[in-house]
Amino acid sequence: MDIHVLVVEPDQVSRDNLRSYLQRQQIAMSVLYGVQGLEQRLSREMPSLIVLRHEACEIDGIGALRNLREAGYAVPVIIVSRSNDVADKVLAFELGANDFLVDPYDPRELLARMRHALRCKIDLPNSPAKEARYAFDSFEIDAVGNQLFKNGARISAPPLALAVLTVFAANRMRPLSRERILSLLDRNSKLHARSLDVVVFRLRKLLGLSPCGRQYIQTRYRDGYVFCPDDAFMNLSGAASEDNQVMDCELESSALLSA
Repeated sequence: MDIHVLVVEPDQVSRDNLRSYLQRQQIAMSVLYGVQGLEQRLSREMPSLIVLRHEACEIDGIGALRNLREAGYAVPVIIVSRSNDVADKVLAFELGANDFLVDPYDPRELLARMRHALRCKIDLPNSPAKEARYAFDSFEIDAVGNQLFKNGARISAPPLALAVLTVFAANRMRPLSRERILSLLDRNSKLHARSLDVVVFRLRKLLGLSPCGRQYIQTRYRDGYVFCPDDAFMNLSGAASEDNQVMDCELESSALLSA
């Protein structure tokens, strides 16, 4: 298996030493100097694993880890830190770290922990789609490849947001409570009701308004949310019009028979 490691490390000497070692192990390595732009980087290129530096006063790797897991990124993450504080280790593991390595460390130990993390990936929610693709208005969801397209062009969407959008697309025009949405996601999902509201906010921003100027995801008092793309709304309106036409014809027939 080809392994590509993204190392988030501000120190050049540490980066160079690790790169030299991993190259000898035939492992590809790319770098970020800090946590800023990490999610944007993952939207363009998904590594096999992330080695993420955390130092309390320098680089908030644990905070970046929290953001990744809340956005639904399941990529294995190993935290590297000079801190031997148990509280830091416990927090990192609670937030979804695969491992925590105290610096200084032997690169052979890091390699062993990397291989173990790749064998034991943490389960996070995947798209719960029953169909391969869902289309609405100018959007299309590839539920197998976990991708979102608009007018045929791929647009970036965090995995968790895409999973929630897939639930909505599979249940358009149906009121869904927060609890129902959570139950339709992967059973290993760590998403909570309050976090779901944040995901919906981000989806609204991502999708924008429909061509008719409506919010795609509408809030219903006591019911939760309803997904209302224009095409589904128009189909519903069209069916109602046909029903009205049938009713009118029946009334006319009854009037003729009475006469």
